[in-house]
Amino acid sequence: MAAANANSALEGVDTDFKQASAVATALAAIITTAAEEFRAAHNDLLTAIYDAKTEELTVTPDGEVCWPPLPGSRNDPDGVEAAKKYNTEMRAKADAISTRLGKAVDRATAADQTAAAALQSDIGTSTTSFNPKPYGAGPIADANRAKDLMSKAGSLSDPELKQLQALMAANAENKDFSTTLLNGLDCGGKTGPDALLEYSKVYGDLAHGNHNAKGYQDVYGNLSVALATATCDGGMGKAWEDGLLAAARRPGASAAGYNDNYPALTTLMGAKGTFDKSFLLKVGNDLVDYERNSKTKGEELWGPNWSALTNQTDPMGGLMTALSHAPGASKDFFDPAKSKNLDHLLHERKWPNQGYEQNQVDDLVRDTSRAAFGDALEAATTGRDPHGNQPPLRPHDQVMSQIMDETLKSFAGSGPGDKASLPAALRRPMADMIADYAPDMHEILGKELAGHAQPDGLTVQRDQLLRVIRGAAEDPSSFAIIHGAETREIALRLGDYGPEAFKPDAVGGANHKLHSFTQEAGSALGALDAVFADTSSDHTDSEKAKADWDAKMNYHLLGTPANLIPGVGDVAQRLVDVGTAQYANDAKALADSQLQGNLSSHFSAGQNQLNKMIDERVAKFGTDPAAADLTGSVSQQLKTDARTTYNVAIDGTYRTVFGRS
Repeated sequence: MAAANANSALEGVDTDFKQASAVATALAAIITTAAEEFRAAHNDLLTAIYDAKTEELTVTPDGEVCWPPLPGSRNDPDGVEAAKKYNTEMRAKADAISTRLGKAVDRATAADQTAAAALQSDIGTSTTSFNPKPYGAGPIADANRAKDLMSKAGSLSDPELKQLQALMAANAENKDFSTTLLNGLDCGGKTGPDALLEYSKVYGDLAHGNHNAKGYQDVYGNLSVALATATCDGGMGKAWEDGLLAAARRPGASAAGYNDNYPALTTLMGAKGTFDKSFLLKVGNDLVDYERNSKTKGEELWGPNWSALTNQTDPMGGLMTALSHAPGASKDFFDPAKSKNLDHLLHERKWPNQGYEQNQVDDLVRDTSRAAFGDALEAATTGRDPHGNQPPLRPHDQVMSQIMDETLKSFAGSGPGDKASLPAALRRPMADMIADYAPDMHEILGKELAGHAQPDGLTVQRDQLLRVIRGAAEDPSSFAIIHGAETREIALRLGDYGPEAFKPDAVGGANHKLHSFTQEAGSALGALDAVFADTSSDHTDSEKAKADWDAKMNYHLLGTPANLIPGVGDVAQRLVDVGTAQYANDAKALADSQLQGNLSSHFSAGQNQLNKMIDERVAKFGTDPAAADLTGSVSQQLKTDARTTYNVAIDGTYRTVFGRS
């Protein structure tokens, strides 16, 4: 008996030593990994600080990045423009350094949080025994920790939720972690893709719950990142991806039989991750095919929240959001030569609340699936993620221009009664798209084109484009974007003319090319002022409606300073500044005028804007503006003839395009 008891005790001691050894080894690996990450983060921090010094930037103890004023600018009469350009350049450098500093701090923080979570889990909660199954260190070990924690879902304790947050935040972009996690998911007996969709629903609901919503939002967002990471370059394999689409097509557990699986997938995709082209196209093409060939549509197919004002269950919303972050994939998805996706989404598909959007609050409209569609179109036609700050990508290629052309024509209608056919949710994306095609817009509005506009080859007609712009103008901030783009285009072109162009030719006439250009500019600005006038006229049905619209327009169009133009010189920027300021001084008069008869007799803000830009260019060459405007001078000829094209454009557009008498 004594021998048996002794043997049992020794076995217990042996087990304790083995478990202690395993725990010690695991803890050592965790601490070693954390130390390596801390060292790397510290090196990143020191390198960023060193690079800041080489750029003449100063990093304060609290992480603020500063720069000295431009030397000698205080006493320089022309120093305002120089200082403006200098500060813009230095701010860009400071932002870049600040981003690097933030990433270094985030890296150290993630290492600390991951180590803390790992140490807590491997030590275990028992005070009398060692953890029999420590995970150790590394992405695969962290994935197994995360998998086990995820299975607890809503029953996670607060410390456990923080552990899961830390593990996901630190590892979601790691391929080994993400593939291990997705392959190991188990939700109530469901595994693989089915488990992923269940967790998307569960954690999506918890992210909108009343308890620890922010923590669950973080987990949900990083599950999206993990899915993007794991599927990059086909990382999960064709069989898994095919299984995911098959699972997404299956109706969910609803008694009504609608599909809540595809919305679960695409909502997860749109949450945070940046997905590669092949995966986006595979999911996107399958979703369109599934929806087009389904006997049921709308709420019958996607459930009662398909058309909700918030948290819609329209699967197109999440897909479009994901596509908007991947311009190359978005372009391929909408390419008319590769699929009928664009035609389906523009013409065939019924969108949630279609026909009622105009009555919704702007902020709510921007959070709908149709608005996400607009963002994806913007990415496809501009080559930029509309949520970022990338510089313009020009020229646009043929596919981008074709998508743009077809989109404009689809909302242009055929007559004055169609001027409000642009859905409310698409006003801002469409304004951004038109602004990105400013050179073509200038030609379409300013010339009598016989063929394609240049440089992007748009074929949309002048009246069609103006009706789309009119639809966008229901949102004053959108009209301000379009008007600002035309102002910048005029500034860029006018800035290319040197002093010789402003001297009279052999018979006292103006330079032919400059003369033609200013007439085009007058016509384009007249057409846009007709849009302004028509929109203003339509918001006078009550004093409150007029006051609300006027206040928004005054704020967005008249009260916002012109943004700096990336990649251009001081000349164009100065022309934008003076032109915008002049327009702001004059345009408000429109809101207070009675619009009847010839509009040009009431309104001249666009023409005055162009005159001011011409004056600025002449003055730059040392000519007194008063002398430059003498009868018969080049400046006077330019302004007089531009005024004629402006008047023709503003009156003609107001009557023929918008049907005003």
